[in-house]
Amino acid sequence: MSVRVRFAPSPTGYLHIGTARTALFNWLFARREKGVFILRIEDTDLERSKKEYEDAIISDLEWLGIDWDEFYRQSERLWLYKEIADNLLSDGKAYECFCTKEELEKRRGQGYDRRCLNLSEAEKDTLRKERRPAMRLFVAKEGETRFYDYLHGEISFQNNLIDDFVILKSDGTPTYNFSVVVDDIYMNITHVIRGEDHISNTPKQIQIYRALNRDLPVFVHIPMILGQDKAKLSKRHGATSIGEYREMGYPSEAIVNFLALMGASYDDRQVLSREELVSLFSLDNLSKNPAIFDIKKLEFLSQEHIRMKDPKELASLIKDTLGKEGLGHWAEDDLHFHRVVALLQSRMKTLKDFAVMADFFFTEEFARDVEVPPEERERIIAILPDLIDRLLKIEAWNSNELEEKIRGFITEKELDSRWFLQMLRILISGKKVTPGIFETIEVLGKERTINRLKIWGGLV
Repeated sequence: MSVRVRFAPSPTGYLHIGTARTALFNWLFARREKGVFILRIEDTDLERSKKEYEDAIISDLEWLGIDWDEFYRQSERLWLYKEIADNLLSDGKAYECFCTKEELEKRRGQGYDRRCLNLSEAEKDTLRKERRPAMRLFVAKEGETRFYDYLHGEISFQNNLIDDFVILKSDGTPTYNFSVVVDDIYMNITHVIRGEDHISNTPKQIQIYRALNRDLPVFVHIPMILGQDKAKLSKRHGATSIGEYREMGYPSEAIVNFLALMGASYDDRQVLSREELVSLFSLDNLSKNPAIFDIKKLEFLSQEHIRMKDPKELASLIKDTLGKEGLGHWAEDDLHFHRVVALLQSRMKTLKDFAVMADFFFTEEFARDVEVPPEERERIIAILPDLIDRLLKIEAWNSNELEEKIRGFITEKELDSRWFLQMLRILISGKKVTPGIFETIEVLGKERTINRLKIWGGLV
């Protein structure tokens, strides 16, 4: 049996972290089994569905590297749902319901009383002149609906708790449970991998499978993603959409790696590529327990994936990020730009960190996070002319030569090495923390380093 799975988002909002994980698990399973991955846009909620959300979902999936083999929109398949519903009506497995919203609202909580089930044809004809009917599936009240879930084992629901539910609304659009089953049948879906919040939908969907005399797919309901407080992940925990983390500068490889680890085990490694995840993925490795969203783990994975990137690819990604922030001119000197990227690569947790870490390499209007303490100013100013003179005489401007000459200067002046190098770092960068000071000065360049020291010391 060839594996066929689907990811079926509704374009009523942006791609949520949890929804993206569902897409990823389906995709990994399809690619591991050399099966088919289907993207199905469930846009039958005409009031809430928006093209901008569909476009954003597709863009985020592409950014994550989740490609698809087949693509469908439910809004383009309304004819099919109508046809199947009419067949069920003809077979006596469904019936027309003429109850208004107001009438149903009055009986809310009481369950549907089947008042439209035994209407005569004359009564139906009269009602049709007043309103268009919905269509309900007839559900036998005896016994129970049982199904096997790959993760949770056997699950059962009492049929007397399942009302005759609507499959086709009065406006001709299908309900969620009906369209899902029809599409899964006609798309030959073999495995339904989705969040466990859909378990409650499953007995209704099984009723539809039975009414259509079709076999059930394999159901795999994966646990929810929770915040650190063990509550369902929501806005109060921070960003929840893929687009937000994309804008924050996390590389797509890190997001994929992070999502894959939430609710599944592989081997002892934490840092895994898409290719490695495909080769290691198995439904047997999925966890029954809820996953906890750990931002620290995401930051770790992001830093690792940035560190492992090809420097040219990383430079290109950073250039795009700088362009969005109006700092594209930083990359005009290609050689200098690439040297700065290489210097900072191992320190970045996100692509946006570059702009914060690197500003002093490109402009004199950089942010000073720290200044030289007032009590140290005179001490520094007194030795600056000699330091500048020493730096001017350096011909080979590289980290090795710089270290030799600067450490020689420290010894000659009988300075505390740790103190002096930290003061020098603050003078040229405005930061307490940078890459190695000698490597930093090398990349900053001779002219910019000396001019910056002169300006600070009032020597120009």
